[in-house]
Amino acid sequence: MRVKAPGNKPTGGSSNGNLRERLAAVECERDQLREEVESFKARQRQLEETQAQVRDRIAWALDSLQNILEGKG
Repeated sequence: MRVKAPGNKPTGGSSNGNLRERLAAVECERDQLREEVESFKARQRQLEETQAQVRDRIAWALDSLQNILEGKG
């Protein structure tokens, strides 16, 4: 008959509690990362919209300058 030495492994109850704590921490981290990803996606959309507006303004300015140059020629 084998007898386990005390302190080798935690009992099932404390092990489950530890696993639950770790799982809760990982789930919390996952949720925070999801929020960050959504925030980054929103920021990316905003930057893309701003870039499109700048591109349109530059194109308009170039067209206006071209029209002015053609009118003087």
